[in-house]
Order: sequence, then structure tokens, then C-alpha cells
Amino acid sequence: MKTESNTEAGAARPTDRRTRRREQLRDHVYRVAVELIIERGFDNATMDEIADRADVARATVFNHFERKTAFLDEWAVRRRQRALQRVHANQLGDRGARGALESSMIELARINTTSRAEAVALMTAAVHTTNVLGHPVLADDFAIFLARAQDEGQLDKSIDPKLVGLLLATGYFAVLTEWIEGARAPFDLRERLLGMLDVILDGAASTCTCRTAAGDRRPNGRATRT
Repeated sequence: MKTESNTEAGAARPTDRRTRRREQLRDHVYRVAVELIIERGFDNATMDEIADRADVARATVFNHFERKTAFLDEWAVRRRQRALQRVHANQLGDRGARGALESSMIELARINTTSRAEAVALMTAAVHTTNVLGHPVLADDFAIFLARAQDEGQLDKSIDPKLVGLLLATGYFAVLTEWIEGARAPFDLRERLLGMLDVILDGAASTCTCRTAAGDRRPNGRATRT
């Protein structure tokens, strides 16, 4: 039994090491790709150049990232995850939807501001080569905060969390796109994102109040007019 146990444990450890090494290699390739995109632009940075600078085979790059736009997808995922980690690490969800959303916007602004060259290069590429507004995952993240607030009675049940989440994600990308234009940042990204957040959240609440005061609703949710 002892020998069998040791054999099993010994077999498990290399698997863990292989997994870690694979993740480390993927991260290395990703970081090299981002460096090249910043230096040369997305269109000019080729998969061959990424492989050369990362000192790996071309096939290795494609094993981790099947197409060049996958680097843009990874970039978006990592930024989104960093913002969510801040919310969860500080238990800001306990402050309700607004507190969690404010923290998310502040962290996204901080990340982009401290790495503006990276944001300019990769966001510009994403706008021109991908559909950043095609059901953005960020909208789902925001909707989760809003749905939780509804369950806790902090948000009116008539408000659609998915719709508001989509508006917030769209607003974020619109503000970020405006912010990356030009050699210098045209405005304070943090303040603009928080302002956008207030407009959408306060607008959603006031719309609900106005519709309730206007009278009965139609089956599609719109208030009837006389």
C-alpha cells in the first residue's frame, strides 16, 4: 500500500508541474505578444515574430493562441478579472450594487491609466478587428451585481439587470475608446467612468419611478399613455 501510494503521489506531482509550466509558458507568450503589439501595432506584429521573441516554436504560439485576436480576448479577460478581484477581495459587494460597480470602474480606470500605452494599442486593435460590443462578458459581470441587489431588495424589481449591465459595459467601452484617442489622455478616466455610472444607475431608478407614476403598464413593460 505504501509503494502504491508513493507511486500515485509521484505521478500526480509531474502532472501539476506540467500544468504550471504550461500556464507559465502561455503567460510568457502572451506578455511577449503584448510587448510587440505596443511596439509595432497589432497589424504589424506577426505570429512568427511573437514566436521568435518568445524563443518558442511557431506551433507553440498557435497551441496557446489559435489566432492573433485571441491575444486581445485574453487582454480583456485579464483586466476584467483584476477589477473583479478587487471587488471580492475588499468584500465591496456588501455595499450593494452601486458600491461594487463603483469599485469596478475605479479599478478599471486605474489599470488603464497606469498602462496607457498598452490600453491604446490593444483597445484600438480590438475596436478595429473584433466586435467588442457583441455581448461583452463585462455586461454579465455587472448584471450579477445588479441581480444580487434586486434579491436583497436594494433595486426595484422592474429594472432589468441584464439591460442595465449591457448599458454599463457599452458605456465603459465608449468612454475608454474616447480616452485612448490622441497622444494624451483628454480627461480623467476615473471621473468620467464614475459619471457615466451615475447617469445610468440614476436614470434607471428615475425611469422606473416615472413609469410607475405614469399609470398602468402595457404587457411589454411600457406605461400606457392617454
